[in-house]
Amino acid sequence: MAHPVPTCSPRHRPALQLVKTQNLPREQWLLVRQGGIGSSDAAAAVGLNPYQSALELWMQKTGRATSPSDMDPRDDLQPDESPMYWGTLLEPIVAAHYTRRTGHRVRRINAVLQHPDYPWMRANIDREVMGAPDVQLLECKTAGIQGSWLWRDGVPEYVQLQVQHQLAVTGKQAADVAVLLGGQELQIYRIYRDDTLIAHLIDLERTFWGYVERD
Repeated sequence: MAHPVPTCSPRHRPALQLVKTQNLPREQWLLVRQGGIGSSDAAAAVGLNPYQSALELWMQKTGRATSPSDMDPRDDLQPDESPMYWGTLLEPIVAAHYTRRTGHRVRRINAVLQHPDYPWMRANIDREVMGAPDVQLLECKTAGIQGSWLWRDGVPEYVQLQVQHQLAVTGKQAADVAVLLGGQELQIYRIYRDDTLIAHLIDLERTFWGYVERD
């Protein structure tokens, strides 16, 4: 059963807590992921993910294909060369150094969140920022030597869409993106809620999800 998540901006309705992820069996985790568009799916759903096409995402959501992104980050069987494996392993370190750099305390949200109006629109949040009036969410990223070039001009477009999707689901106003580049350089970027972009993103995601529902 979905429950409201507190501390939302009064301008927007808060997210609903769809399911708690702590100790959630892998099979159920995959079913929840397949049942909607998550924040990491947002760019692919609108055709702007350099690593995944909208068709590939549609095949996953309709059960026709799987990919490494469908793997549970807690799965010990993940190959240690997987970028997702290293991203998950380093996420607490990125979050800890973000706190050290900014002074902002953060905490985990062990739940899949759901948009109050669009049940297919979901999000997993890396961290919630505590007690900071100007920022509410933290997205942790890692980029290896080959992927670092995507960050040369700031936050890549596909990550910006991921964060705007999170802000749409949660009703929050701003998020920080902390990225560890090459294993040794931490950069922090601020992304503010863009309601015009979010409205367009929702329209495009709704169209994509219609294709999934109609098979």
